[in-house]
Amino acid sequence: MVANTGNYFDFLPNLGFKGPFEYNDGREMQSDYVKGDLIIKIAYDGRYWVYVIKTKRAISELEMGTKTLKDFDHKFYKSYDLEYLDPKKKLFNSVDFNNKPEKYLWYYSKLLRDNPEILSGNLSKFSLINYLLRKLGLNK
Repeated sequence: MVANTGNYFDFLPNLGFKGPFEYNDGREMQSDYVKGDLIIKIAYDGRYWVYVIKTKRAISELEMGTKTLKDFDHKFYKSYDLEYLDPKKKLFNSVDFNNKPEKYLWYYSKLLRDNPEILSGNLSKFSLINYLLRKLGLNK
C-alpha cells in the first residue's frame, strides 16, 4: 500500500484483532484485521477505503489469514462503509493534509477510535435511522 496503514490502525491488535492480513483482489490491495465475526477491511485502489464487515459466524481460517472474504459468498457477510458515520464529511474536511492517502488513513482510524462500540461488534450506528439522525445533525 502507498502509506503505512499500521501507523494508523496499530490500536486494533490491542483490542483483540488479528492481522493485518494483506492480499490483492483484482487491482485493489487489501488489508484485513479480524476478530471473531468482525472484520476491518482497509482497501486501496488509488485511494483508501475502510469497511466494517460482519460475517454470519466466526471462521478460524479468516482469523488466521489463510482465507479471505473472496473465498466466501456475499450472502455470508454484510459490509458497511465507514464513511457512513460521517455523512456530511465534517470530520474529513476538518483537517488539512498535504498527503491525501495519509488524510484518508487518519480519517478512517479517527472514525473507528471515536466509535469504539463498533469494534466490539455493535453495528447499530450503521442503521438507517441513525444515518438519518446524523444527516439531520440530531445524532453524533
